[in-house]
Amino acid sequence: MIETGKKYKLKKIRGFENSDNEYYKVIGFYNFDTVICKNTCGERFVFMKEFLIDQQKPDEIYSDLILERKE
Repeated sequence: MIETGKKYKLKKIRGFENSDNEYYKVIGFYNFDTVICKNTCGERFVFMKEFLIDQQKPDEIYSDLILERKE
């Protein structure tokens, strides 16, 4: 369960290298599935809850998001 005031990492996308190991602190909820977060520099971001790694489910590190590359 995602909670206000706690820090979370972002899930990874299969097939893409991501060196982002930053934690994002949840500072509020926009609606049922969207959270407002800030990083250690104070920058604010909006993410869908499903993109944050839930501390109660630490093995779920990959997002279900599928990206297609068009050339």
